[in-house]
Amino acid sequence: MVTALASRHARTTVRHTERDALRQIVRSAAIGRDTVVELTGDPGSGKTALLTALAADARREGLVTLRGLCVANAGRPASFAPFVEALGGPVPTGTPGADDGPSPAIARLLHRLARPPRGPDALLPAGDEPARDCRYYAELRGLLADCAAAAPHGLLLVLDDFHWADPCSVRLLETLIRRPVGGGLVTVVAHRPRQASVGLRLAVRHGVELGTVEEVGLGPLTPAQSAELLGAAPDTPRLRRLHARSGGNPLRLVALAAADGGPDDPVHLDVRRDLETRLLAECAPLTPEERLAAHAAAVLGEAFDVESVAAVTGASHGEVCRALGTLETRDLVRTGLRPGTLAFRDTLLRDFLYAEADACWRVEAHRRALAHLTRRGAPPVDLAPHIVRSGALATPDDRTALVAAAKDALPAGRAGSAAQWTIFALRLQRAAPDGPGPDLVGRDVWLPVVRALAAEGDTARLRSVAREVLAALADRPAAERMPAAVPLALVQAAAGLVEEAQALLTPLLSARHANPEQEAALHVQSQLLWVLAGQLPPRADVEALTRHMAGASPLTAGGALALQGLSTVFAGDLNAAESALDASAQLLDGLEPAAHDCLDAFAGYLLVLACGESAMGWYGPAQAHVERGLAAARLRGDLPLQPALLNVLAYVAYQTGRMAEALETAQEARAVALAAGRDHLVTLADAVTTAAWAWLGDTDPLRPRRTAPDPAHGDLPRTSVIALLHAEAALAAGDGAGALALLFPADARRMPEPPAILAPRVYELLAAACAATGAEAGEWAHRAESVAATVNVAEQRGHALLARGHDLRARSLPERAARCYEEAYGLLGETAAGMRARDLARAATAAARAHEGPDGGALAELTLRERQVAELAGEGLKTRDIAARLLVSPRTVDVHLTRIYSKLGVHTRAALVRLMARAA
Repeated sequence: MVTALASRHARTTVRHTERDALRQIVRSAAIGRDTVVELTGDPGSGKTALLTALAADARREGLVTLRGLCVANAGRPASFAPFVEALGGPVPTGTPGADDGPSPAIARLLHRLARPPRGPDALLPAGDEPARDCRYYAELRGLLADCAAAAPHGLLLVLDDFHWADPCSVRLLETLIRRPVGGGLVTVVAHRPRQASVGLRLAVRHGVELGTVEEVGLGPLTPAQSAELLGAAPDTPRLRRLHARSGGNPLRLVALAAADGGPDDPVHLDVRRDLETRLLAECAPLTPEERLAAHAAAVLGEAFDVESVAAVTGASHGEVCRALGTLETRDLVRTGLRPGTLAFRDTLLRDFLYAEADACWRVEAHRRALAHLTRRGAPPVDLAPHIVRSGALATPDDRTALVAAAKDALPAGRAGSAAQWTIFALRLQRAAPDGPGPDLVGRDVWLPVVRALAAEGDTARLRSVAREVLAALADRPAAERMPAAVPLALVQAAAGLVEEAQALLTPLLSARHANPEQEAALHVQSQLLWVLAGQLPPRADVEALTRHMAGASPLTAGGALALQGLSTVFAGDLNAAESALDASAQLLDGLEPAAHDCLDAFAGYLLVLACGESAMGWYGPAQAHVERGLAAARLRGDLPLQPALLNVLAYVAYQTGRMAEALETAQEARAVALAAGRDHLVTLADAVTTAAWAWLGDTDPLRPRRTAPDPAHGDLPRTSVIALLHAEAALAAGDGAGALALLFPADARRMPEPPAILAPRVYELLAAACAATGAEAGEWAHRAESVAATVNVAEQRGHALLARGHDLRARSLPERAARCYEEAYGLLGETAAGMRARDLARAATAAARAHEGPDGGALAELTLRERQVAELAGEGLKTRDIAARLLVSPRTVDVHLTRIYSKLGVHTRAALVRLMARAA
């Protein structure tokens, strides 16, 4: 959410680089240096906020600060208006004359500005008496020099919105640029470059060439600056969306962010009032003809041309040309991206002008725009907004354009627009008395839309489309509602809305079904919803599926068996799980999904099957099934299901030691899960990434977590898996205490009992953590052996052997530990755990040989150079001394020592010295 920072936008700035540059210029005033600064930027870019911060900085530096503002005026502007406002403002405390009004120097300058040598109307840069004018501006320059001299630490003159300055003010600025006063006067002139007069541009450009003008331009904010302005996290989908929509413009960014809080949010109201005040002042000088053209352009949307505005307003081509020319001069509209088109300066201005127009006029204007664009052959995506905005004037025939527009919008990444047009088409379809049947806006239209919304995490629009789809089928029998309700429920569950998904299917479950196959499929799909949402279905409900399997299709039966297998895996009944998973694989492997019903659930069933198989340690079948499910999901555009499938694939790659593939897949899973707002899937992808990098020896990309994940009641044991992965990463980084904290929090009275299928692995990591921290590891090794004997799964027996090896190693029994590690490697094979067992076996063997002494052959494994390095180290020589003795670099000595430590099973220089002493 946007904090109070948004409401303080007008007096805050995140442009620290530009502020530092201006602060340095201000400090130079103390040594008498004059500078004119041109500060440029588009409307809303933060010029005023930066000037406010600069003025505060200048006051702290002791400068007298004067500030003037130019105001848009439809008539003739007053002469020297910004200078008069600046000089007539409040005088800072401590300034000469502060107690009795303006200082004498300022008073004399104000008096002279009010009494030019000729009338204000004749006082122009190209007047009839140039000599007198030159003397007059020279006199003003001298009086400004007196003001600067009266300020002991310098004078800062800030002139804001100078693009609206009168010609006399521009002439005075030009004088200061050409002939600096030389008394520490810093003049900062802020303006919009597109609206600046020719005289102002020429004066500033000449000053740049003379070296008396410094240029500071304000471009778009960076994403980090946008995050700072909103007080938001820097890497979130919401921030990226707001930053992209705002174009990096601070005013637009704050307004868009405030609008997220709802129209009644106090921050939104505050920002909206501030924005409306600015835009009202900017549009006040427009004539009725110019305002009508602006309203018509706002109706037309992002891009418009003269002919389109004329068609909407009914005005002549010449009148519209003149009106749009004025709007362009005032920088309200600009040249569009397409040749021959115009566009508003920004969307906030367009929205303001659109809301300002009469509502009834807008509705008719949209129909005129629709008719004009239809005659020109505009694409459906250009017609659809006018159909929606025409409200009650829309007709059932407009559905064709809306459907086409929705289909065209999805590939362009405009899921929100597609949803809006689909909703309106569904409403027109319901209201059509004799229009085409429901297939005109069928599931081929709305299902891709809801999937795209779920993939973007836009649950609000997803709900809106679902309501309209169901409303169109409210009076239909259950059998006719099923083809819509089931895919909607599956998408909602994958988006995390499992309760709403269940509510969609509950009425259908209680209805009578003439088709037993449909009834069976409905019951199985209702349990699939839990898994798609990241939770285990209630075991009693899964077991009850057997009562509904009469007449079930092979696909439905395979899905039911996959659910039963997954449920029984984590309930500890591994024999039943093995049977169910095998039977499910046989059914699903023999299917071609294109030839069966229930296609929406096919990828979900494969996900369930792969989860169960990976839990059992069957990584080959799990990979095959998850890859098939991912291919099916991609083929059918099932975007919400892809993060979970990718996470399972990344986990399987990690478990089987393919770390590069695990990293690549986990990063893809993280990206799609983050876009969909599925935080638990993002966390799992991060855990796989952390563990894979740690296995590769690099713990920098993602540091292991130091706290245990919060358990969620009823969730899949992903929390346990996440904790296991982070614990493995912590142990790989040498952080036994961190691994212990992850698995057994310090504030826990007792160890939470993990699922039996994961328990040996959990206890093995606890044993490793205890061994690394000097704690007792025997209890965890015993627990691992006990559970492994019960589950009788090869992978878990391997973890139990690893746990016993950790205990034996901690008790200085390396030879027995090595045998345990070797047996574990035989069970685990070339998996991540297996390769860890292999490395531990080698280290324990080396330690056993070292423990037996050199006669046991520990030193025999060393090369000749390694033996030389070991002997010199045993004599107590330091690395640089060994390097000098052997004529090699110290780095080469360190490499040899690392290999020596590994082969001899020692970890410190002192242990090596002791071993070599025994050898001597």
